[in-house]
Amino acid sequence: MRRRLSTYLLICALVAFVSCEKDRKATDVGLKDETIELSPREAVSTKALMDNAELHTNGNKMRVFDILSGFSGTVSWMDEGNPYYINDEIVYNGNAVWEYTSGRKYPWTVDGSHIFFGWLSYDSHLAESDTQFCSDAYDAANQILSIPIKEMNTATDQFDFMYSTVKYVDAEDHVAGSPVPLELKHLFTAFNLTLNNTSDNRIYLKRVTLSGMKNVRSAQIAFTSNIPTVTTSDISSTDIVLFESPNISGDPAGTLFESVDAAQTLSDFMLMWPQSYVDLSGAQLVVEYNILDASDQLSEDLSSTIILDKQNVFKTNSVGMDAGTKYTFLLEFRKSTIVFDLKVLPWEYESYEWDYSDHSVSARSGTFRDGVLAFYRYNLLTDAYDREPTSDEWSAKTMRFNTRNEILKGRFYIESPTSGRWQISAYPLSAAQYFVIEPTSGGIDAFTDNGKTEFTISVDPNLTPSTTQTLYFNVAIYFNGEWHDANSEFNRKNFKLVLDAN
Repeated sequence: MRRRLSTYLLICALVAFVSCEKDRKATDVGLKDETIELSPREAVSTKALMDNAELHTNGNKMRVFDILSGFSGTVSWMDEGNPYYINDEIVYNGNAVWEYTSGRKYPWTVDGSHIFFGWLSYDSHLAESDTQFCSDAYDAANQILSIPIKEMNTATDQFDFMYSTVKYVDAEDHVAGSPVPLELKHLFTAFNLTLNNTSDNRIYLKRVTLSGMKNVRSAQIAFTSNIPTVTTSDISSTDIVLFESPNISGDPAGTLFESVDAAQTLSDFMLMWPQSYVDLSGAQLVVEYNILDASDQLSEDLSSTIILDKQNVFKTNSVGMDAGTKYTFLLEFRKSTIVFDLKVLPWEYESYEWDYSDHSVSARSGTFRDGVLAFYRYNLLTDAYDREPTSDEWSAKTMRFNTRNEILKGRFYIESPTSGRWQISAYPLSAAQYFVIEPTSGGIDAFTDNGKTEFTISVDPNLTPSTTQTLYFNVAIYFNGEWHDANSEFNRKNFKLVLDAN
């Protein structure tokens, strides 16, 4: 479903272009000579189908707004009909700073506060002029963007809708020459289907159908706080055929899969509305197949139904399927059964451990140790380690809090780059609230103590979980003027902390 550019936004853009001169008017008072520049980028902790490289594709556009308050001067283009200091589109044309499509220059003010936000209004990958996703559903008075009803399935145009966090900048704090970074988040989640046949049999896979997921929804995004509030409707669920044998009509056996050691991707990543556990109630995968045994005997038609709404299925995420995250539905055929597993992919790579994206720190630009992220028990009062980790614990994937007053210390080494900043983020938020991490970021000095970096983790004494909480980590490095994902280098084993329920 493609939405044409709304009449409302088109009229507003034309009015702004015709009625507002590019040059400053004599009635404009309190403005500087420097133009406000905006530089959209994907937030560090989100990955879906569109990453920073694809975001920065010539022709991509964003609708952007700037709310000005506390300003002592006057500007000619703000009135009751346009309460925004900036109400425009910006387009990427190869530069870090995106250009205003209206051609207007918006100067920095001498005083006052600016509040910036926006969303991706045009995806040039679709190469169409009618891919305006949000239509005319922005409520300017309440700063709420309404996303119309949209069905997400394998036939849907994969428009990875992105919206920004809200950026507050006081005019007096602005550093001349620095653009305003608009950090973008993803509205949708993404998943694919993968098959692994470890049995001695050959499998004729006929069809895999996903049902019960809320794939027909609408949403509202309220830009009224630093992190916009996203509310999705609960409209309906329709069946999604994730895989169907191309010769199913001519050959009832389906597509043959021999025994293999490596998983085979059956469907590329597709976008889906985020799903909570409540949303997933009743969701299931139906797998239709036949088995060809060692004697070339074909079984009768077989079908296996896998329920997705059990908590142990989503053991890697206590919320469900979060926006901006990739998930793999892994079907494994074993000797006499089908085993289902859901995997949350590391942010920057898909199928293989060393398949980096452009914005991941790679082995070519960094030097690291195997198993660099480790946790061990630490006595905060004596400022000493009660017990150093054993060699097994250095390579272990899980550390568990034995008592509520225990302090754990995390450690990893940065030998290259030699300068910059590091950042630790923990997820999911539902588990992170029970932990206190100090600090969450710091500077890099590879020449001090061999680049050792440490941070402490304790349990929030004010919160007691009723269910066991599992915390995961992402590591990011800032150098060359940009944040880079480094989880695949510093946290190759996908470390986790476990806090048992009371």
